[in-house]
Formats: sequence, C-alpha cells, structure tokens
Amino acid sequence: MKHGRGFRSLSQKGPAAHFWLSLLCFSGLVIASFLLFEQQIQGLLAQLNLYLPSTPTQTFNVALLLIALLALDVVLPVPSSMVALLAVAMLGSLGGYLVIFIGLCLGAGLGYALGAGYFRLLAGRLGLHQRQPGQLGYRLGTLSLICLRGIPVLAETSVVAAGMQRYPLPAFLLVTTLANAGLALAYSAIGSFLVEQNALLVTLLASMVLPGLFLAGYSLVKSLRKHDAEQSLHGRFKVHYDYPVVFTDHLFDPLNPCLHRQLTHGQRRPVTVLVFADEQLLNSASQLPGQIEAYFAAHAADLHLKTAPIAVPAGELSKDAQVLQRLYADMLQQGLDRHCHVLALGGGAVLDAVGYACATFHRGIRLIRVPSTVLAQNDAGIGVKNGINAFGQKNLLGAFYPATAVINDFQLLTSLTRRDQIAGLAEAVKVALIKDAVFFQWMERNADALARFDHSASRYAIHRCAELHLAHITGAGDPFERGNGRPLDYGHWAAHKLENLSRHRLRHGEAVAVGMALDGLYANALGLLSDADTVRVLALLLKLGFCLNPPELFLKDAQGRSQVLLGLEEFRQHLGGQLSIPLLNRIGESLDVHEIDNAQMELALQRLSSHAAPVLGLNESYQ
Repeated sequence: MKHGRGFRSLSQKGPAAHFWLSLLCFSGLVIASFLLFEQQIQGLLAQLNLYLPSTPTQTFNVALLLIALLALDVVLPVPSSMVALLAVAMLGSLGGYLVIFIGLCLGAGLGYALGAGYFRLLAGRLGLHQRQPGQLGYRLGTLSLICLRGIPVLAETSVVAAGMQRYPLPAFLLVTTLANAGLALAYSAIGSFLVEQNALLVTLLASMVLPGLFLAGYSLVKSLRKHDAEQSLHGRFKVHYDYPVVFTDHLFDPLNPCLHRQLTHGQRRPVTVLVFADEQLLNSASQLPGQIEAYFAAHAADLHLKTAPIAVPAGELSKDAQVLQRLYADMLQQGLDRHCHVLALGGGAVLDAVGYACATFHRGIRLIRVPSTVLAQNDAGIGVKNGINAFGQKNLLGAFYPATAVINDFQLLTSLTRRDQIAGLAEAVKVALIKDAVFFQWMERNADALARFDHSASRYAIHRCAELHLAHITGAGDPFERGNGRPLDYGHWAAHKLENLSRHRLRHGEAVAVGMALDGLYANALGLLSDADTVRVLALLLKLGFCLNPPELFLKDAQGRSQVLLGLEEFRQHLGGQLSIPLLNRIGESLDVHEIDNAQMELALQRLSSHAAPVLGLNESYQ
C-alpha cells in the first residue's frame, strides 16, 4: 500500500517531475556504462586519433562519409549524435557545422520522400489510408517536428510521418531547415568546447547524453501541452451549406415548376408557407397577390399557403426594429415552426429584414428569397448576410444565414421605375471592376443598351454579376466575413455614409456608384490606378446614368470637416477596428489599404465635384 501511494504521489507531481526523473535515469545509465568500460573506450579513442585527416583530400572524403552517414540515418542504425560530435572533433567547428547541417537536411528530405512515396503507397495497400488520422499515430504538428529533430529514432520517424501525412512541403523544408541549423549549431558549440578541453571521452559521453536531454525536453513540452489541454475543452464541427440560385420567368405561373421544386425538395409531407412581400412591389404589380394565391391553390396537394401575402415596408424603412417585431408577431400568430418556409419577395432591404427575422425565429426557419430588384437579383439577394439598421448605424444588427434557395424572376423587374432599374447596375460595375476586366469591357460596349434596360443585355449583366458574387462568397474562404479584407465592399464605405446623409433619398446603387468614382480618383491620386483606367470607370458610370456629385457628397460639419470622410471611422468600427478599403490597381484587380491619406481624399472629392450629372432624364430624381 505504501509503495502504491508513493507511485501515485510521484505521478501527480506533474511534467517537471517526469522531466527530471527521465533525465536522471538516462544519465545514470550512461555514466554507469562509462565507469564499467572506461579503459576500453580510452583505447578506442586513442586508435581514432590516428585516423584524423591530414590532407584536403582526406578531409573532403571524411566530410562526405560523415554527411552520408547522417543522411542515411533515416534507413540505417547510425548513432547520429555521435557522428555529429565526431565531425566537429575531426573537421573543426565550421567544417563540423556544415557537415552536420547538410547531412541532417539531406536525411530529412530523404525521410520525407520515403514517407510521401513508398511508405504512403504501402499504407494504402494495407488499407491504413482508410483509417482516421488518430489511428495512424499522433497527428504530426510543427512543434513536434522541431522538438524531435535531436532525438534518435524519433527524428527519422517524424520526417517519414510528415511525408506520409502530406505535411505541406514548403513548410516542412522551412521548419526542418531552421531546426537542423539550430541543432547543428548546438552540436558544433558543445563539440568545439569539449575538443578544446582535450576531452574526447567527455565528447563521446556528451554524444550519448545529448539525445537524452532532447528526449527529456520533448517529454516536458509534450507533458505541459497535455496538461494545458486537460484544462480546456474544444468543440469543432463543420456546417455544410448548399443553396441554388435559379433564374426563371413568371415564377407564379402554375405551369412553372421552379418554386414547387424548391419548396418540396427533400420533404415528405405538405409544406406550409408564409409570404412576406415588399409593399412597393405589391402596389406596382397589383395582380401579384392573386397570382400567388392561385399558384398555391393549384398545388394544394403539396403546398399550403398560410394567408395572403403580408406587406413589408419598402426600402430602408423595412430595416427597423419595429418592423422586425411585426415580422416576429406575424410568424408567431401564423404558428410557424422550424419545418415551415418563409417566402420573401422584395428588394435587398426587405430581404435583409425578413432574413434576419427568419435567422432568429425559432433559431432559424427555412427561407426562400425572391429578389424583385436588379440590385437584389445580382447582389444582395444571393448572399448570406441579413440585418437591420439600429442606433443610426447601417446593418448594425444582423446574422449570417443562407437561404434555402434564391429564385430570380426577371419579369419582376419590368415593373420597376427606370431609376431603380439603372441603380442596380452599380453592383455589376463594381464586381466587374474588382473581379473581371472582360465583363467590364462588355459593359462598356453595351452601355447604351444597359442604360435603356434592354432585356437581353440586362439579363446577361444580372446573371454574370450574380455568378461573380456567388463565386466569391463560396470560393474566397470567408463567407461569414471573419477577416477584414472585403473586396465586395468596393465603394461601400462612402456609399453607407451617403445613404445616411441623404436619409436614404439616394438608392444604395446610386451611392455605390459615387463611392466607386471617389475611390477610383483617390487610387489615381496615389498612383495605383492609371489615368486611362480612371477615365474609363467614370465614363461608364456616367453613361449608365449615374449622378456622381450629389449634394450630400460635399456636406461639412460644424468644424468644417467633410461629413463623408467621417464615414471612414464608422467603417473602421464596422470592420472590427482595422480599416481595410479595397482600391483598384487596374480594372479587374483590387488590393486592400489600411490607411487613408485625408489630404489626397479631399483632393479626390474636389475632382469629383467637376463631374456633372448626366443628361439622361434622371437628374430630377436627385433634386
């Protein structure tokens, strides 16, 4: 019982106790062996002294032999620590260092190649590749790769394991090269000191003790990491999203299967649906409510419409806390649960507000978006962001919540005013400027048709813009915007401020057009964007019908500061503290800047003031 208690008390002393116990036991064994066989070892060292190289050729041959021994240590039982210290004793500190470093690097490379090639193939044939990573041993990390470089057997095993686990080759070469440089320096320094003291016996002893030190040190680090890990829990899982963006015409024609297909996908029982629709859309398309009810009546076997479409205030008025509360009340009154669907019809603002309600009601209710504006169909409606305005800040409250599906019905755009049709094209210009120079050139060639909202040209522009936006959201690696870089926000820092300054008299697309022109002139002032490309950007925006100098652009506060430029600080806070503004360095390509030169931006504002509103029948909209 006493022995058991003693063992348990020792095991509870923590990582430091294990470290010193391991070092004491290992060192004791080595010292004991030297005490027993001191005379034999001294004789061996005396014979070795006779073979020290005396000519450059002998020195070169000895160096090659020692390098080969260190490199082949991965496949042969070579005492690498002993070889390393002997290299210093025979070739001096510099020569020994180079031999050790080169040999260790070659050995690491050979081990990685064997692991990535032969051993990985062997593991595949044995079926080991089908096992979980933990079943193939510990998952190799960078710290392990560094710490194990000085430990016999484990050093070779670690580089082979790195190859088998496809540890990134550039990172492997960098980590092992730096670790080998440090290890070679340690061997060289210790070996040089011992040789100067004429202590070849101690040198040999050190070559056997050093691996023990490395092993004990690694055990200490590993124990400390394990101890830290035991103090915390980690949760990790992935959520998979897959939603279609569908383009169609006459969505609520009973013969059009598009909506029925999306609502019933994966369902084994009738689907309950509640429809929220943009109030302005319902007013401009008075036949729409009847079409919706007739559609659901025609599919009554599979679809159940809870009530007639519920109107939601149009535009930014919908992104209000009181509107959000009414949405919650409507969903609660209609008895919606997490298996029901909400169908949201409207512009980007309405989709944002309804989407936020769906994201938070019952912690998430199924949502199908039906964008009814150009801007919503090519940008806002296909993303994963939802939210409302609060405390005077745009999109202050919100959630990332992808829709179940997005359905773009081009016919919903035909009832829009000319101003709204053109405003939505700003996002197409934006995504072309930052992503696709060829698309920008196409827009230049078709600017007249786009300004007339020619159906063929407009369809293509909307589809291509949506395609580029979706590709960025799904392929850029940051769909929930946890980082600071947001190229899709090009022109938006000024746009958000202009919308607030105009009290949303300016459409979002109109404000974005001004923001893009301002940032283009600023990039030109910095020398990032050429004069020719700057002229092309401004010319296209003007030709499409955008006013680039609305009065809000030149408002000053009581201290004489530009109110638009104050939007930079608001945008910094929106991003989480670090400013990140995308700027063009050529058409089709952007880069992020983290500081703004206020003097140059003021100059860009003055240059923009000289660009008058185009004479395209839109000027009265800005009065």
